[in-house]
Amino acid sequence: MDANQEEARKVFDDYNCKGLPHLLFVDDKGNEVDRIIGYLPPSEYLVRIQDIRNNKHTLDDYAIQYKEGKADAEIIAGIAMKYEDRGDSDNAKEFYSILIKDYPDPSSAYNQRGTYFLAEYAFENGDQMALNNYITSSPESLFIEDAYFTMVYHYADKEMPGEELKVYTQMLADLPENTGVLNSYAWRMAEIELNLLDALEKVQKAVVLSANDPGSQANIIDTEAEVLWKLKRFDEAIKAIKRSIAIDPENQYFRDQKEKFIQSKKGDVQSV
Repeated sequence: MDANQEEARKVFDDYNCKGLPHLLFVDDKGNEVDRIIGYLPPSEYLVRIQDIRNNKHTLDDYAIQYKEGKADAEIIAGIAMKYEDRGDSDNAKEFYSILIKDYPDPSSAYNQRGTYFLAEYAFENGDQMALNNYITSSPESLFIEDAYFTMVYHYADKEMPGEELKVYTQMLADLPENTGVLNSYAWRMAEIELNLLDALEKVQKAVVLSANDPGSQANIIDTEAEVLWKLKRFDEAIKAIKRSIAIDPENQYFRDQKEKFIQSKKGDVQSV
C-alpha cells in the first residue's frame, strides 16, 4: 500500500504504525500477528516472513514461553520490543522494567535498550531531564545517539528551536565525528536558517569523514549544497550537487535539487 493514500493512512493509524517501510501481518480477523519495520536484505526478509508464518519470534510465541516459565532475557526483551513496535508503551514499560530488574548488567544490550526505553518513556511523559540524566549516567550505552535524537525531534515538533539547538550543541560535543549527527545538524540548520556558516563547516567535515561510504557521502554532499543554497552561494551549491549526481546519477531528487539551485541563481541575477 502507498503510505500517502488515505486507505493506507487509516491502516497505519489503526495499527499505530511508525516508520517506513512497514510490513504488517494480520490474521483473518484483523488481529496483528507481527510486523517488520525498516529495510532488511531480501534473504533476511524471507527468514522473518517464514518465522511469522510459523508463529516463531512473534509476540504470541514469546508470551506463551513466558507463561510457561521461560523468563530469560531474550524472551522478556522480545515481549517488550514487540509491544514497543506496536506503540503499546505501557506494556513495553512493564516488561522492560522486569528485564532491568532481573538482568541488571549495564553492559548487556538488552539492559541498555530497556534503560533507554524507560528514560524515553519518562521524557515523553513530562520528565524533561530524563534523557539528559540517562546520557550522563550511561555514557557507554548503545542508545546515546537515539536519546539525543529523541530530544531533538521532540523540540523540533514543539517548535522550540532554542532547546533544539542546545541538544544539538551537546550532541556535537559528545559525538564530534559522527557523520549522521553532523549531517542532521547541518540539514536542520538549513531548514530553520540558523548558524548556517557553522552548519557548512560541520557538513563539510562529514563529507570528508564519509569518503569510504559513497552512498552516504552523496546525501551528505546534498546537505552541503542545501546549506550553500541557503547562504545564496548558488554557484557553489550547483557545483556540490553535481558531485552528488556523479555518485548517484539515477537519483531524481538530486537532479531536482540542481534545477532548484539553477532557478534560484537565475532569479537572483534578474533581481540585480
